[in-house]
Amino acid sequence: MAVGSAPGRALRVLRLICLLLWFDFISCVSEGVYGIMNKSVTLKPLQDTVFKEITWKKQKDKIVEWYRDSELRAFPPFQGRILLNTTSGDLTIFNLTSSDEDRYEIESQDLKDSIVFFLSVIELLPSPILNCTLTDKNIIVQCTIPEHYNSHVELIEYSWNCGLQLCNSTSSKLEISFKENDLSQEIQCVLSNRVSKMKSSITLGTCVPNHHSRHRWLLILAFVTSLVIVILMLFGKGVLRSCRKTHRPNSS
Repeated sequence: MAVGSAPGRALRVLRLICLLLWFDFISCVSEGVYGIMNKSVTLKPLQDTVFKEITWKKQKDKIVEWYRDSELRAFPPFQGRILLNTTSGDLTIFNLTSSDEDRYEIESQDLKDSIVFFLSVIELLPSPILNCTLTDKNIIVQCTIPEHYNSHVELIEYSWNCGLQLCNSTSSKLEISFKENDLSQEIQCVLSNRVSKMKSSITLGTCVPNHHSRHRWLLILAFVTSLVIVILMLFGKGVLRSCRKTHRPNSS
């Protein structure tokens, strides 16, 4: 999703409307709220008010209305998945879906201000995918999001963790000048947005093909050397026994 996404544009338009209303001596409070897909979110007016009546709307459609001397009434498609706190005015929406992403407003004669929320519904982040390439003495580590994930990607922020000073980057790409003793260093990419955080790691040695083959050959060489030493020791003991038998005096 591009940086100029529909939720971002709508929130900017909403703030502009509030500014225009302010010049007409009508107060407007707007707030961006972020919820997790399939979870719940609470819209909080945060007003020190004793409510006698409350109406919540999504755009122009009623969600719920309540009057002090009557029962609370919920409207579809929110029936059975909302909770209204008639004391604070808080509205909780359960089992969030992408269609819940919109403009919400609380209306009440007991409020001095018009309070508006813009709700963005975001999926939990997946684990990032790490790939690396080797160029001369530089390793480029690329941190990417799985292709299937497209939930408000403009809100994703990148950070890196490692023991090297060059990890202070906020880009999806990290370039590191390394030395031989750096190859055991673990590099960690962290993705975060307004509702979740995920991370993946990679060891620099996996980015250098010769590093593994050289290490494997060293192990093979050490094994062969040890085997030769053992054979020579066994052979030496066998020769020594043969010499002792040859020089043993004849009892007859």
